[in-house]
Parts: sequence; structure tokens; C-alpha cells
Amino acid sequence: MPSSRAESSIPVTPVGPATAQTSPLPPIAAISFDADDTLWDFGASFAVAIAATAGRLRAEGLCRPGGPVTGEWLAELWTVASAAAEPGATLEAIRKASFTMALEECGQPARPERVAEMFTTYNETRWAAMKPFPEVVAVLGALAEHYPLAVTTNGNTDPAKVGLDHFSCVTSANESGYQKPDPRMFHRTAERLGVDPAHVLHVGDHLAHDALAARAAGLQACWLNRLGPGAESRAAAAAGIREIADLTALLQLR
Repeated sequence: MPSSRAESSIPVTPVGPATAQTSPLPPIAAISFDADDTLWDFGASFAVAIAATAGRLRAEGLCRPGGPVTGEWLAELWTVASAAAEPGATLEAIRKASFTMALEECGQPARPERVAEMFTTYNETRWAAMKPFPEVVAVLGALAEHYPLAVTTNGNTDPAKVGLDHFSCVTSANESGYQKPDPRMFHRTAERLGVDPAHVLHVGDHLAHDALAARAAGLQACWLNRLGPGAESRAAAAAGIREIADLTALLQLR
């Protein structure tokens, strides 16, 4: 199942090596969060949305050569469209390109308005199915009493659509033109928060693009690992990155 971490072709600046921090850390003045798979389960909502889009096409009598229209097939077309996308293409443009391919392979004209309808079905269903992880609302509410909060994400994100209105700003790849692990993503968030990067803690589920990249950009970092210990846990420990199993651990910051 594709995740938001793979859904972008915006050029990135490679992240440099991150080394363990041995000096005392500055006090935290603000907290930045990744969105997909940190605040909510992207894969679950994606599966519902792409299946609904495929179901609508089947209901209209469309079929593809060699079999029915399925969510799995539409997801495969996303991978093809993403690989073929021009640098800087937005997630919306890539998704629409994959829907264009689907219509054409089904022998249908891929009119822009038809593609837009498919995108609307997908996007509205995805947001309707998206739910925060169980601890998120309570943790954000508690942290927001002490810190300004932000979102720094490579995805198409509007936290308010899932009832999360705790954030002072949202920095996304689409609007900024950058993509994590590019340090400019993190610096833009810090600037919007009005806080020096060294006093911003970034929390995310991707060890390289969130934790190590934030550290390399001069922020403090915490790696959210909901999947349990593994090889990446050893890499995180070697780099001096704190690992947590869910966001409840952040309440110890207060």
C-alpha cells in the first residue's frame, strides 16, 4: 500500500550524516509533527479511498483489459505516474495523472472534468475515513497548553479536517516547494513559529526524513516508531535519536 512518504516528486536536498548529540540540549520552545502515519494512519484511509474510487468506476461499467478495475490496480498506476512525473509535480497532479491513465486503459476519454470527479471521490472519501491515532487528540491538547505546535509534512494535509485544530502553522511540500529531508522544510516551520530551530522538537515516523533530517537541519528530533523495535531502532540509538512507541511519551516534556 503506497504511503505519503513515497507520494512526491519534488526535488530534495540529501540529508547529511547525523551524529549523536553529547552536549546538553537547549530547552524546547515549540514542537513540529509529521502528519501521515504520525498523527493518523494514512494507509488505512488510502485503502478505503482508492477502493471507493475503483468501485465507482466499476458501477459505471468500466473495466480494464485483463480484469476488473480494483483499488490495487489504481494504486499501481499511481506508482507508474509518480515515476514518470516531472520534478516539482504536486501530489494532486500525480494522482490525477494516474486517474487519466486508468480512464485511457479502460477505453474512456480522460476529460479533465472526468478526472477531477475521480479525484474528488478519492479525496473526500480519504478525508472522511481518516482518524487520528487513539492518543493524538489528548496529547496535542495537553502539549498545546505549553508549546506552539506545527505540522511539517510532505503530504496533502489539513489537520482541521480530522478535528485537529491545535496547530499554529502547517508547512507542506506542495506550498513550500521543498520536501523532507530538505532542511528548508524544517527551517520554514521554525521561522513561522518564530522560534530558533535549535529550540524546536520535530516528531515523525520516518527515521531518515523526519528524525535524522530534523537533527541535520539543527532541530531536536524524536522518532515515532509504532511498529516495534527493529534494525532502525539500532540506527536511531547510534545517532542519539530518542525513540517513542506513541505520542503519549511526549507528555513527559511538560
